[in-house]
Amino acid sequence: MKLAKLVVRNLRRRVGRTTLTVLGVGFALALLVLVDSLSTGLGQALGAGDGARTLIVYRKNRFCPQTSILPEHYMARIERVDGVEAVLPVQVYLNNCRTSLDLVVFEGAPAAAALAQRDLEVVAGDAAAFERAQDGALVGRVFAAKRGLNPGDRYRFGAVDVRIAGVFESKDPTKENVVLTHLAYLQRAGDRIGSVTQFEVRVRAGADPAVVAQAIDGLFATAQDPTHTKPRAAHLASATADLVEILALGRLLALACVVVVLALVANTVWMGAQERVRELGVMRAVGFRGVHLFRLVLGEALSLSLLGAAMGVGGAFVVLALTHVSIGTEGVAVNLAIDPWIALRGAAAAAAAGVVAGVVPAVQAARRGIADALHS
Repeated sequence: MKLAKLVVRNLRRRVGRTTLTVLGVGFALALLVLVDSLSTGLGQALGAGDGARTLIVYRKNRFCPQTSILPEHYMARIERVDGVEAVLPVQVYLNNCRTSLDLVVFEGAPAAAALAQRDLEVVAGDAAAFERAQDGALVGRVFAAKRGLNPGDRYRFGAVDVRIAGVFESKDPTKENVVLTHLAYLQRAGDRIGSVTQFEVRVRAGADPAVVAQAIDGLFATAQDPTHTKPRAAHLASATADLVEILALGRLLALACVVVVLALVANTVWMGAQERVRELGVMRAVGFRGVHLFRLVLGEALSLSLLGAAMGVGGAFVVLALTHVSIGTEGVAVNLAIDPWIALRGAAAAAAAGVVAGVVPAVQAARRGIADALHS
């Protein structure tokens, strides 16, 4: 307890320097948390749902939903393929195919089939009202929180004007950023009557998805609009390839953040120890041992790191909770996840950096002789 009091007293001597160090560590840890949140959110998006049993039928050689156009009548032929359990035609209308923090995605599908096949849970409003109203829509929980939408509100984007019938949750986090509308309504709004963006095909249990995908593509190999079918997991991985590259850059920045924490804490602790050489010598003279001085200096380094981590991690979590940040590309939105393990990893990284940064000045303080310290 005495050492803890001394640590607090020493940090309060240079309030400005301590504050700047804690702020620097906090900002570095906040960036580290944001990168880790994106990594966790991307992992949740790619691993959600039954990605192996669900196939996505897309227009061949098309990569953005705005350019994938398939005739709606393909559905009847796909349903007859051996191994197919259910087919859901989907029309996608979005504001931007590029990587964006402000992605707006409308998905039009037959109401009853969408509610059944996507396993959505309406947590506010009325699913029956959505099915009855041709301009009705169900909004994902994250998108509703981000835009401040509630049942009964109207939401307009471009040529699409819908009445919010309810808010839903989904086990698939990418769907919680979607506005689900009626297929016919979205086709008319986007001037795409008779066509869809993609078909979501659920494969029957026991059937080989690869064989089913090959059979579907074989049906339309010579058609005017050939298809390319692949598992939903592979489709999401392809759509989020740009996010993976951004994440790789973010991890480099996260590594730089750890280096910044090391430099800030090491500099502050070393300066503090050099300013108090005589004082440390007096402490040795009155009975403090080298191990006590080692713990004192190392405690200062750990305190700076953990204070900064608490500020940075806590601040990042508050921002994520209030803003519901997501980043999307090619119609797939990835939420920046809030997970307790992210906070623990951030705190562990800060603690490790604090220990490494404080070891050298702590060893110097512990080994310096009394006479040398008093004559410094």
